[in-house]
Amino acid sequence: MSGVLTHEGVVRSVEGGRALVAVPVQGCSSCGERSRCGVGKLAGGGKVSLVTVPACDDLAPGDAVTLAADPDAINRAALLGYLLPALLIVAGAVGGDRLAHTDVAAVLGAFGGLVLGVLVTRMFRAASVPLELLRRGRAGD
Repeated sequence: MSGVLTHEGVVRSVEGGRALVAVPVQGCSSCGERSRCGVGKLAGGGKVSLVTVPACDDLAPGDAVTLAADPDAINRAALLGYLLPALLIVAGAVGGDRLAHTDVAAVLGAFGGLVLGVLVTRMFRAASVPLELLRRGRAGD
């Protein structure tokens, strides 16, 4: 699995062909950017991040699993999630200014670009980073 990013986790629940996997948040306490980074906060302030992925056959709560993701897919998702809304904000501001030649129009255009950017990223976020679920061990083994 060279070139693939992996994280160990434990299945919390399996329902409707989807598995809820608890993945420990690692590295936050030793990272020099922890005061400015939101990764630990995104995990709800806890020690794990909960991820929902398609479940493989015969998966049960308590099973040890590995989640694998393609780094290129992660980079594309970052571009979609951060760069696209920023570009749409700028485009909306320029469009509003060109259309009405006022600051209010530019602000409204920027806000419209932000809303469009958020909607587009929400629409594509589920498919942006496909995760592969690999079983490492059964519960109770």
